[in-house]
Amino acid sequence: MSPKDRDDWRRLAPDVWMLTLRSSTHPIEYAIILVALREGRLHNVRVFDNSHGREEHHEHRFRGEEKLPPTVTYGPVNSAMNAAEAKIKRHWRAMVLVWERTR
Repeated sequence: MSPKDRDDWRRLAPDVWMLTLRSSTHPIEYAIILVALREGRLHNVRVFDNSHGREEHHEHRFRGEEKLPPTVTYGPVNSAMNAAEAKIKRHWRAMVLVWERTR
């Protein structure tokens, strides 16, 4: 896999961001992370990535700081990245609320 050398922080709320990390070269490796600032620290709320294979996509939920086993799907990188970004944009409030209940 290629190193993730590009990043893009998109603010969704004063204390919530969507961070997209990706490689510039092929094969594309990515991580799209919903991040929340709480008590002066950044916390991962949800992580979408393809760290185990170019067309193997994971969605990790968190229970507090504990990373839970992923939901795994397969398919083209661009489709998975677009789906992950769309899911975060549509549901970030609910994702953060569920995560906060586990802290």
